[in-house]
Amino acid sequence: MLSQRVPTILPNLTFEESLEITNIYSIAGNIRSGGSIVKNRPFRAPHHTTSTTSIVGGGKIPRPGEISLAHYGVLFLDELPEFNKSTLEVLRGPLEDKTVTISRVNSTLTYPCNFMLIASMNPCPCGYYGSGNKCTCSEKSISRYMNKVSRTIA
Repeated sequence: MLSQRVPTILPNLTFEESLEITNIYSIAGNIRSGGSIVKNRPFRAPHHTTSTTSIVGGGKIPRPGEISLAHYGVLFLDELPEFNKSTLEVLRGPLEDKTVTISRVNSTLTYPCNFMLIASMNPCPCGYYGSGNKCTCSEKSISRYMNKVSRTIA
C-alpha cells in the first residue's frame, strides 16, 4: 500500500513529462481515442508471472513494456524473488541508462524508462522467518530464495 502512495508525494509532472508519458501510453495502445493527456505519475505493479517481454518491452511489433509505462513514475515488484531471475537481470541496464533498446530484424526502437523501482519480499519462502516455530523453511530453502535476488559483495 505504501508503494502505491509514492507517486502522490513526488513533484507534479511538468507538461513535457506529461507529453512523454502520453506518447508512450499511446504507442502501447493504452489511451482511448480522444483521450486526454496523462496528468499523474504512473504506478505499475506487474505480477511476478509476467513475462520478461511484457516487463521490458518487445514482441513481434516492438511495444513499450512495464518499465517504459512506469516512465517518470513507480515500478513496484511485489514478491521480488518470485520474478524470473533473468527478468531481474535485464532490468539492470535500463535502470542505469534510463532507456531500453529493443532490436528486431526489421527495426530497433529505444523507449525512455526513467522510473523509481520499489520492491518487496518476504524474509523466507513461507514469510514467517523469525516468528518462533511458525517458519517451516529449511536454511537451504531460505538461501535459495534469497539468492534469487542478485546482490553485490562489499
